[in-house]
Amino acid sequence: MHFLEDASSFVVSSHDVIERSAPHIYISALPFADKNSLIYRDFFPRCVGLVNVSTFGINRRRESTIMRLIGHSGPVLSVSYSSDGGLLASGSADGTARIWDTQTGEEAMSPIRSGHGPVLSVEFAQNSKQVAFGTKAGVVCVWNITQGRVHRRFSGHSGPVYSVALSPDGTRLASASEDTARLWNLQTGEQLAVMGGHEESIDGVAFSPTGDLVASSSGNRTIRLWHSATGEIAREPLQVVPVVVFPRQTSTVSRGVNFSSDGETIAVITADMFSDSVLLLRCKTEEKFAWLPVGPKAHSARFSSDGRSLVAAYGRGIRLWTLFPDPKISPPVDLRGHTGNVNWATFSPDDRFVASASDDSTIRIWNAASGQSTVQPISEHASSVNSVAVSPDDGIIVCGSGDNSVRVWNAHTGEQTLPALHGHDRHVSSVAISPDGGLIASGSPDQTVRLWDAKSGAAISEPMSGHTHDIRALTFSNEGRWLASGSDDCTVRFWEIATQRPSAIGPLCCNDRVFAVAFSPDDKLVAAGDNSGCMYLWTTDTSEQALDPFQADHDSTNSLAFSPAGTHIVSGGSEGVARIWDVSTGQMILELQGHEGIVFSVAWSVDGCLIATGSEDNTVRLWDTSTGGPLASLYGHTDRVYSVAFTSDGQFIVSGSNDCTIRKWDVRAACNMVSESSAHLIAALASTPLKNGWAAGSSDELLLWVPAEYRDCLQVDVCTLLIGERRVVITAGDSGVHLGTDWALCWCG
Repeated sequence: MHFLEDASSFVVSSHDVIERSAPHIYISALPFADKNSLIYRDFFPRCVGLVNVSTFGINRRRESTIMRLIGHSGPVLSVSYSSDGGLLASGSADGTARIWDTQTGEEAMSPIRSGHGPVLSVEFAQNSKQVAFGTKAGVVCVWNITQGRVHRRFSGHSGPVYSVALSPDGTRLASASEDTARLWNLQTGEQLAVMGGHEESIDGVAFSPTGDLVASSSGNRTIRLWHSATGEIAREPLQVVPVVVFPRQTSTVSRGVNFSSDGETIAVITADMFSDSVLLLRCKTEEKFAWLPVGPKAHSARFSSDGRSLVAAYGRGIRLWTLFPDPKISPPVDLRGHTGNVNWATFSPDDRFVASASDDSTIRIWNAASGQSTVQPISEHASSVNSVAVSPDDGIIVCGSGDNSVRVWNAHTGEQTLPALHGHDRHVSSVAISPDGGLIASGSPDQTVRLWDAKSGAAISEPMSGHTHDIRALTFSNEGRWLASGSDDCTVRFWEIATQRPSAIGPLCCNDRVFAVAFSPDDKLVAAGDNSGCMYLWTTDTSEQALDPFQADHDSTNSLAFSPAGTHIVSGGSEGVARIWDVSTGQMILELQGHEGIVFSVAWSVDGCLIATGSEDNTVRLWDTSTGGPLASLYGHTDRVYSVAFTSDGQFIVSGSNDCTIRKWDVRAACNMVSESSAHLIAALASTPLKNGWAAGSSDELLLWVPAEYRDCLQVDVCTLLIGERRVVITAGDSGVHLGTDWALCWCG
């Protein structure tokens, strides 16, 4: 009986690979099977030439998905439970809304064709007899479930309808679009009010539990409250932190506004260039009492019906919090399994389950209680890794995160050497280590710079204040006298390390928000890059400009680094190009072309021969500084790479990413990797991205399939260290790996 159960689990978990290629039952599915299963214990010892898979912080038996609903042919964008929990509605980019029986997982009726393009949002009425959905064409439809026909169509919006909500008494409907929020009489179809005033696209609407208020949220991160009977404004807008976005990078529509069951609290997604969070604020007092860090690409936040839990959809995961006694100290847990971005997550009415909608065209239903008990609380960063720095002795890695913390790791083992350093009220956008290795500096959008003792983690004095807007960049001078900080207030400020006070130098003014700051090796120059794409050079003894500002990038200059000799600067920008400049003339020498997105970070090796870059395209790349030619592209991160740093011996690169992980890469192995055969499995895993979960050779031959829940945490030889919640190490066995036409040699019976 146990063998049959294990066999069934094996087939279900590896269905995709079995359906695609029978040989990969052995080559791929078997190595990734649960090692405690009878299938693995019986069959794996009979094989040779298979990859070895070691997992840390992850186990396929932890899968808490109890049902996967398949039928949509495009991304699923929204889901909503009926009030009794028996039905689930879903809306999809395939232009349909579907109604599912939550007991059987089957469709309860034929798909509802919107007739107006993709269905962006769905909401069940309290009577469970009607479901409303908003479409990309701007039309809102209300479908009568029992009669199987359209009850009402509401037209008036000039753009996509991102969110719909039905009042508790079932008499009114609210809708949110690019133009306005609107209020409708559900019975007559009459438009009751146009709720304007937001400066940007309106991405969310929600009724309060009593139905007397409607909340609307906007891309400019304000929440407005309206009287639902008249559509008149009920009070002044609730101010939420504005979105700050890199050029060419659009803000994600959150559709996340939601009332708690007692109507006292609102949850909404907030985002800026580094971090997404769920903001909890009091409706009456506007108190922002919790920022709950979420991973990248957060889309929705929903309270449980008892108000004691919260669920958010982000990236490819779902995050759960327990809100009592204090949401700020309750460790979140993550549920994973989707192979595409998760667009929506919501609790069932009895709070026992969570339903999620994903770009992978599926809906998953999770056991919420099982998830809380079996998924380990997040012990590493609970959000993006925005900045990394390596100590001068290469012993520790320091990083700043979207979870508002600074963390210190052993650079050799990946173990955390100090408790998380907390003190910033917002995410940590930049960190730096002093030249003697004794101090850690951190900067944040909370407008403060903090200093920490690198050995004890103790805070050094009070936070250093002076900037009037978000701090984006920090760097120590090479002699350790100063700390320079760059801010959205368009200034670079200097701080005296000995006194933790502002220096007599500066502030130095730029034309736009400052994203990057760097000292020359002799500390005689300081460079800055801003959001307008300009680069600036000042002399530190006079605060005068050494050169007139020059255009380093078309849109923004996001990162800077001096060469070890101080004669050149490398800059990274929004055009996907890094550029090398002559410091004396301001003339461009070389362009480093190859990235397919914003270059967020650049670093120069200590010998001056190599440059490392981290990009929006999820890669770390190595370049020859003499020719500008590419030497290696490193794949492993599954989201934007925000920060890169060389170790002082030049043998390794450390990178931090929006995927919440830190990776350490072997430079020599990376450069040698390009000379290896593309059919070499380990080289293929490190040098090319997976395609639908497959590592492929140069002729697109299938080398290895990786399960969805393992794809964002792979570690192969070139990556010598992975610091994250989970990791999967893949190595070749002693007898190599049997691939291609040799696959049958793996079976020795």
